[in-house]
Amino acid sequence: MGPAQPYQWYVETPPPPSLAHVVASLWEMRIPTSADTRMRILPNACVDIVVYASVTSQGEGNAGVVAPPHRSFVVGSTLRSFIVRSGGCRHVIGASLLPAGVQPLLGVPARLIGERIALLEDIIGSAAGEMEERILWTTDDRALSRMSHALMHLLASRAVQPVIARAVASIRAAGGRKRIDTLAQETNLSTRQLERVFVDHVGLGPKTYSRLVRFGRAARGLGTRGTLPWSRFALGLGYVDQAHLINEFKEFARVSPAQFERELATGRVGPQ
Repeated sequence: MGPAQPYQWYVETPPPPSLAHVVASLWEMRIPTSADTRMRILPNACVDIVVYASVTSQGEGNAGVVAPPHRSFVVGSTLRSFIVRSGGCRHVIGASLLPAGVQPLLGVPARLIGERIALLEDIIGSAAGEMEERILWTTDDRALSRMSHALMHLLASRAVQPVIARAVASIRAAGGRKRIDTLAQETNLSTRQLERVFVDHVGLGPKTYSRLVRFGRAARGLGTRGTLPWSRFALGLGYVDQAHLINEFKEFARVSPAQFERELATGRVGPQ
């Protein structure tokens, strides 16, 4: 998602090659406004590390743990959007971890984090404070570079589960449109074995994970849909029809595509 709004600045960059097997992207968001802003945060088929360089926003509902004085959090593989409220300027730095990178970086598989939004300290202990210090020790514009170095420090010598890494890469490359039987053949597993490996390491089955990847593409694509009819937009992403697209948005974003598009235009959507 790009900085389509004058008061919200968001930048997303690919990770350095040394982290590309465990991290989908690094991102940074600034909201330079004193107005009360409610941001919708969408599922993104990743587990995110989120660090506030400013005062922390206030999460609503199941995101209530996001609040001052805490500054660093882990957002699990959520299946529903959630809301955070900011009553002033905010500066947030984040990393979206691939499922295969969660255990090497955080020391636990994604399934143990589940859909939780947790304090980073509750997941990695005292290393959370060290990570905050690495990222926030200065206020220059190299926060994403410092996030990279902090992640490389966490990664240390932990190994990635190769089957999950291959399967996830294949699903993402296909935009969530990979057939599960084809994926099983590519990984030399039966469909039942593939399901078990995904649930063990990701906390989601491969079909649900694929749906989230496809939904993520749709959410990002809305920013440039323009006058393209909804039916063609849906078909281009692999949805059966417009109704299928609407149902997926209502399930994952809790709003219709049209409502989400309006929120996007007014800057009330966070990184996804």
